[in-house]
Amino acid sequence: MEILTQPPADGASPAEPPPMLDVDYDRTVSRAMVHRWSLSEVFLTDSRPVDETRFAAAAQLPLSHAYFGDHPGLPGVHDPLLVLESCRQAVTNAAHAHHGLPASTTFMVTSWSLDIVDQDAMAHGMRPGSLYMDGEVTTRQKRGGRLRRLVFAMDLRLDGRPLGRLSMDVSCTPTDQYHALRAMQRGGDVPNAFALSADPAAEPLEPALAHRRDPVNSVLDGVVHTGDGVEALLSPRSFRNRSMYDHPYDHVPAMVFSEAARQVAQLLTGGEAPRPVVRLDGEFRKFAELDAPVALSGAPAPGAGAYRLTAVQQDDVVADITVVLG
Repeated sequence: MEILTQPPADGASPAEPPPMLDVDYDRTVSRAMVHRWSLSEVFLTDSRPVDETRFAAAAQLPLSHAYFGDHPGLPGVHDPLLVLESCRQAVTNAAHAHHGLPASTTFMVTSWSLDIVDQDAMAHGMRPGSLYMDGEVTTRQKRGGRLRRLVFAMDLRLDGRPLGRLSMDVSCTPTDQYHALRAMQRGGDVPNAFALSADPAAEPLEPALAHRRDPVNSVLDGVVHTGDGVEALLSPRSFRNRSMYDHPYDHVPAMVFSEAARQVAQLLTGGEAPRPVVRLDGEFRKFAELDAPVALSGAPAPGAGAYRLTAVQQDDVVADITVVLG
């Protein structure tokens, strides 16, 4: 196994970010380059290499969206998970466009962390938001001569204003090998989300309690309050959410767990008004199968406004996410 770790780039300190490059916000990149079926789910508009490890990317954040815009209690602000998805698209595109990974590559997020340092910068302007990502690959890991892992770090600006920072750790597997691995793990065929029932796993959480209008955006079933914690099941209703499941996933994606963590955190605040996410740290340890229950447990975590979600399937922890609310 070969690991190539790049030292931090020379230049400006985090307090003095490098100048913004001239990037394009006029049209989206090819949906194939960000692994999306629907054009309406593509937010990345440009990506340009700076050197062997650095690149600049751009995304347009829509002012209305069936999933990312469904926050009646937080009007007039962009969704932090929309920023997270835009960064995921930038990472996927960069892996293909700047690091030579072929189209037939499957990417798996093993961890990500988003830190919004200026919540006021998330406010809507009159035009859709212009997200600028100053990205760097900090680790390249090869095995058998093939690139198998990339770790990214990004400084983020929204409408020219410093917004925060993101890190993302991604595994890269040739798609044919990925399918063979999943079939071996399952001992046979692997179902996809579109072929499965989307009936609730238990009593569905009312959308209003998740601070949503559309029931398909509520991802919790069977919610039970346990002292200072919450227990629930991950809802199969999300299989019909074409933002969370834009194409036929064969496992629960990281974004669905991140949304579940946000909704559990909001329930744990005990308040009627939602609070914005200012930090999200997620670790995704194993494949979460779509055709077996996923048990969720949430509780307060150390730190002001912090809450932790643990997702368990068949006695294995498949995901851990900590959310900090402002």
